[in-house]
Amino acid sequence: MSLASQTTKKKITLGKIERGIERRSDADDTLKTKVISIKFGRNSMRDFISGFIGDAFSLVKDFGCAQLRNAKEEMMMMHRDFESTEKKNDDKVETILLGFSQGGVFARAMVETCEDEVNALITFGAPHSGVWKFPGCDKTANALSRKWCEYSRKVASKAAYSEMLKSKSVQASYFRDVSDAKRFEQYVRSGSLLSVINGEEEDGSDDEEKRGEERKMKMGQRRREKMCNLDVFAMFSFEKDEVVVPRDSAVFSDAPSVPFEYTEEKSSELLNVRETKFYLNEEDGLCLRELDEKNRMKIDVVPDAHHMQFSLEWFTENVIDKYIVAAPEKREEEVKEEEEEDKKEGVIHSINRFSK
Repeated sequence: MSLASQTTKKKITLGKIERGIERRSDADDTLKTKVISIKFGRNSMRDFISGFIGDAFSLVKDFGCAQLRNAKEEMMMMHRDFESTEKKNDDKVETILLGFSQGGVFARAMVETCEDEVNALITFGAPHSGVWKFPGCDKTANALSRKWCEYSRKVASKAAYSEMLKSKSVQASYFRDVSDAKRFEQYVRSGSLLSVINGEEEDGSDDEEKRGEERKMKMGQRRREKMCNLDVFAMFSFEKDEVVVPRDSAVFSDAPSVPFEYTEEKSSELLNVRETKFYLNEEDGLCLRELDEKNRMKIDVVPDAHHMQFSLEWFTENVIDKYIVAAPEKREEEVKEEEEEDKKEGVIHSINRFSK
């Protein structure tokens, strides 16, 4: 399950995205770019299976963080080869993570947990506030993908409330049932990947409550610092997404209360990110509020698009040119300019452009 493993209806594959980034980067003689696909398995088949079955924490640590470290070391060596001894500066090596679909949750987990710093995080259709119902399988996928999807849905449905099975299902690691108070409490106490990186987990042992709270606080502070170090955190939802339920989980939308029985007709009742506990909590545990105040948080929607459907032209204009090729200060300037333009036009920030 690479961070960019999804194939869209318009056949925009990871390879095309990689080549598009490299072409734009090559136009700038001062910019040296290395594009890698994070593989969560030792071969292509294991990578594919890991999109459905596996321990999410181990996949992030053993594969994601390790490959991030190796890629950064290679880039630092490349810079040393190109620059004189007096101009050596490893800080010139920028790391930008692109996370597609569930890969976006893994990418954010890498930002929060890997030792190496990440400069920019850009996610597409990622269930940041979880999936509240197990989604349907992509009808445009090939037969093998659909078969694995249906199988993983059955496993995830059982694993969501089973401590023994939860670590075996990738989909269960970001299942967040808001429809029932008891089941939501199970999620909070589950220690799943999403509950941890969202700062919602609670310790289940009363005997170790004090030590557990201290550990949780220390780890939470570290995760927050890693998020705060981002130059930009950009989240894109898909206007016609039927795979992520609710679709605006991709932009950190949340239920107004628990329990909340989500239906398409109730989508207008969802809280936008600035109204959620993720944003408003006093500790600002995910650093969303600080990033927003510094014009480093960008939220938008891919118009008239189903899950993971966009053209290379759209991707080049809205992602590569704005966030990947652009220098950090340019990224911040462009986000700020867009916000100022919205204000002039009387538009409530782009964060509220949720798909209905």
